Amino acid sequence: MGGLDISVLTVDDEPGLAESIQMVLVSEGYSAFMEIDGHAAVNFCKANRPNIALIDVALGDKSIDGLEVLKKIKEFNSDTVCIMVTRITDKPTVERAKELGAFKYILKPLTDDDIIYIVNEAAEFVKLRRADNV
Repeated sequence: MGGLDISVLTVDDEPGLAESIQMVLVSEGYSAFMEIDGHAAVNFCKANRPNIALIDVALGDKSIDGLEVLKKIKEFNSDTVCIMVTRITDKPTVERAKELGAFKYILKPLTDDDIIYIVNEAAEFVKLRRADNV
């Protein structure tokens, strides 16, 4: 289902996990990138405008968390489909993510199949939106 015309950024402060997700996405035909720092992720998105972003809520950076990354991405590129990927389950965080424009809120741990499924779903959304804009 993937395709080189769909770019995906993974934002996670666990480098091994981010690399693993990136490898899965590349094997599915996506253009995949990763950032382990929230500020770097925002800068990447400003410069490259990925179609999809997988964002960890708890980035381990006290100056910016995943919700702030989501907010900043949506401020300058509302078309990026943002999926929150986290271990945080409290209702206010989930609600805040939805308010800020998250497409999905997915709980870790994720299998490769989980990643493929959710990114394929988001990619289909991107492609349908493109078709509507033609």
